[in-house]
Amino acid sequence: MQEYVIQIDFIDYPGLGYEIFKCTEQNNIDKIAMEVLPKHGMVIKFRCEIDGQVKKLMEDLKSVVGVNSLKFCAQMPYEEREHELRTILDSVSEGILAIDKEGKITHVNEVACKIFYFSPKELIGLGAEELLSPNSPILDTLQSGKTYKLKEQKIKIDEKIIHYLMSSVAVRNDQGKIIGAVSTIKDFHQVENIISRVGNMHRLTTFDDIVYQSQKMNQLIASARTVAKSSSTILLRGESGTGKELFATAIHADGPRYKAPFIAINCTALADTLLESELFGYDEGAFTGALRGGKRGLFEQANGGTLFLDEIGEISHRLQVKLLRVLQEGVIRRVGGNKEIPIDVRIIAATHRNLEDLLEKGEFRRDLYYRLNVIPLTIAPLRERKEDIPLLVQRLIRKICEKLDKPEVRLSRESLDLFMAQDWPGNVRQLENTLERLLNLTSATEITSEHVLTWTDLRDITSQITYKEEGENILQFELPSDGQCRPLKNIVAEVEKEVIKKVLKKYPSSRLAGQALGVSNTTILNKMKIHKIMYYLQR
Repeated sequence: MQEYVIQIDFIDYPGLGYEIFKCTEQNNIDKIAMEVLPKHGMVIKFRCEIDGQVKKLMEDLKSVVGVNSLKFCAQMPYEEREHELRTILDSVSEGILAIDKEGKITHVNEVACKIFYFSPKELIGLGAEELLSPNSPILDTLQSGKTYKLKEQKIKIDEKIIHYLMSSVAVRNDQGKIIGAVSTIKDFHQVENIISRVGNMHRLTTFDDIVYQSQKMNQLIASARTVAKSSSTILLRGESGTGKELFATAIHADGPRYKAPFIAINCTALADTLLESELFGYDEGAFTGALRGGKRGLFEQANGGTLFLDEIGEISHRLQVKLLRVLQEGVIRRVGGNKEIPIDVRIIAATHRNLEDLLEKGEFRRDLYYRLNVIPLTIAPLRERKEDIPLLVQRLIRKICEKLDKPEVRLSRESLDLFMAQDWPGNVRQLENTLERLLNLTSATEITSEHVLTWTDLRDITSQITYKEEGENILQFELPSDGQCRPLKNIVAEVEKEVIKKVLKKYPSSRLAGQALGVSNTTILNKMKIHKIMYYLQR
């Protein structure tokens, strides 16, 4: 039998509906549905076996008094509305599930079906309590009218743990009576990925954000940009505070995985067992206190992206073995689990330790070392690239002033000289911390050397000047055998020249040399001219 839909436009009067239905009965028409259209008539859906019946019905309906026109339609008006609603529901990125006052599922979109691993036909008409837990937010909303926002839920369906966030609101009629409830559902793992990506947008540094002017940094960044294009494992080496994580984020941001998660962990921040469960995740029941359904580890969360393992030289032998297997096989196994999970993660490791020394002591596995040391990049300490300090100071002052919500200040030339003279064992981290302390404790618009020496632990370079070098006195003076000495002023001038030459050798700046000797930079310049001392001065 074939189905038909016709729309009947008419001028309404008492008994018209009866006349129309009498025509359908006389023509032996099997009516399926009928819908009245205000001010337009009605639409009837029916089926019949032969086309002749349809033609005869149309002729009879046209003869009914008050019927103005007849036309065939593709579907009923309610079916059109249902199709529009379905399109809208399927276009959103969240799962949507609606129930009636009996708790039966009436509407569900494709996203919700994927989350729960069911088809729409399997879910429509199913009791919500059969699908969800008895204390599900949507069921409580149906009973109490309470609204829920992002309530975390876990259910088990055919050995699968479904982890999601549910929001629910009551559906009320015109009289305010609850006639159903509707929920939005977010897959928890999808939320984790979104959070990771959004987080990356705010915290990831690119190579363009790194300030430098030294040749060493220029060569390093050129190399890092090149290797960023691949997915090979990178080992970042350098002293504490040189910016290894900054380089790791820049490499990720400049590579083909930049849209995927970047996840970082400091391997010294957690105890061995905690670090293992954090990296590899765990199955339900793996240990006391384990979450129901288990937990994904950082390798799974970073799948498709980059995992940054800081201070890799500190991990135990047991974890070294597990990490080696990940690098070799590309699979992980959760704590307490027996299922191998394939992962696609780029590893960037970092350490300030001398791994070669650890190899000799047997504290680090050689096979893991060779797996990690595919592309080694060494970040030079700040004392080896002091020409970067002025730019770093300028950038850090701007950053710290914004953080402290205070007007930007500047360092005097003498203050900058003091910063340039330090060895900075803590590197950029120490430099930033020193500047932040200084800017917190001073309100001047210009930071002088007096401020620096008062409020920081930077050393006064005058205390570093010594008049001995390698155990020998600077002044080598012997009394002649005949007792005839040169004039005192000549001897003093010779000593003065040697002192200035040695100080300039260590501090190639007239201001620094002057501060070291307790005189002005003008005095140093004049003495250099008098003694014909030729040095390239930085400032």
